[in-house]
Amino acid sequence: MITSPRFNEIFGFYRDKKLTYELLIKQLIGKQDPVASGVIEASLNRDGRFDLDYSLKRFDNEKTRWVTLTGTLTYDKNDKPDYITGLIYDITEQKLDNIRKNDFIAMVSHELKTPLTSIHGYVQLLVNKAKKTEDTFTINALHKASTQIKKMTSLINGFLNLSSFESGKIQLNKAVFEIGDLIDEIVEEIKLTNICHTIEVYPCPVLTVYADRDKIGQVINNLLSNAIKYTPGNKAIEIHCNEINGMMQLSVEDEGLGIKPQDQEQLFNRYFRIENDQMLNTSGFGLGLYLSAEIVKRHTGEIWVKSDWGKGSRFYFNLPLDHSHTKK
Repeated sequence: MITSPRFNEIFGFYRDKKLTYELLIKQLIGKQDPVASGVIEASLNRDGRFDLDYSLKRFDNEKTRWVTLTGTLTYDKNDKPDYITGLIYDITEQKLDNIRKNDFIAMVSHELKTPLTSIHGYVQLLVNKAKKTEDTFTINALHKASTQIKKMTSLINGFLNLSSFESGKIQLNKAVFEIGDLIDEIVEEIKLTNICHTIEVYPCPVLTVYADRDKIGQVINNLLSNAIKYTPGNKAIEIHCNEINGMMQLSVEDEGLGIKPQDQEQLFNRYFRIENDQMLNTSGFGLGLYLSAEIVKRHTGEIWVKSDWGKGSRFYFNLPLDHSHTKK
């Protein structure tokens, strides 16, 4: 190990101390070994670089610090990891700020859910009363109010999901299911509340996955909701599902506004929203695609987008197939 004085300080060692790789690994919380575990290799992108976040306990006072490790893994002539060159950044303050922010968001979201549930209950009572008197105007007004309550509930659930993901408290309840059945259920549910768009589900082969059905349903629902949100009512939305390279691949395709290349790179970032004149009146906090990406990643899948500005978008995600339960 050849380290700088600042590198040593971050780990809590004397600036001029000679460090070994084994000594540094002991300070990582959970005793993670980024080389032996293959984490660095898994994080490599096409240009051979990696970017990882780690927590550690300082050697001198055992205080927890968070760091980002970025660099390059070089391979030897036998194509095996040889050595690492890179930089380490102390991101402790940033991490603590995020923890405080997420705790606040979770607390506020929980507090908002209780009165919102009560309001929704009262609206339903009023709808039933208005139906008895055949008060069409009141019924229509209450239905609009109910729609807005559902939107608010969806936003709050998004914040709660974000808090759970980033605190590591999210649980995946995996089970075996056919992706085609889930697609049909979600499309039928969306059609009940949306009559302006045509959703075409292309024939899907029997593809069995081992995943959290509710979470994957959330991903599909979000992609469909976005397609509806950004597509004119006279345009069709298509859903395709196939087996590609041993993976289940699903796509949601629309003929909407499309996404500019510079925005495509940030679409799956937290809180990112496309800013242009056509989307000024579109609601949302930019959490849907971020949460969808996190869900897919935790299932060891990938999510991506292809889009032509002004011509529409095609969102894809894939999941490993569960071949042991696939029907012949």
